[in-house]
Amino acid sequence: MLKKIAFAALLFQVALLSALTTQTLLFSSATQAANAPASGPVAVTSSECADATWPDIPAHCLERVETRKVIAIVAD
Repeated sequence: MLKKIAFAALLFQVALLSALTTQTLLFSSATQAANAPASGPVAVTSSECADATWPDIPAHCLERVETRKVIAIVAD
């Protein structure tokens, strides 16, 4: 009985360590992005739109596309 409890505790510790490691590795970039200093509005030229990379693409560089009606054709 004691061996089963000890084995369960060991498995729990391994699972906890694995979860914490995964969280640290996967979400560290999101934490760094959230801690980035916010700057005021910046004037961007059209040449900067060509050089912009995600996630620092200015809003006016993004192409806006209007949605269309979806026409569904049902085959008999």
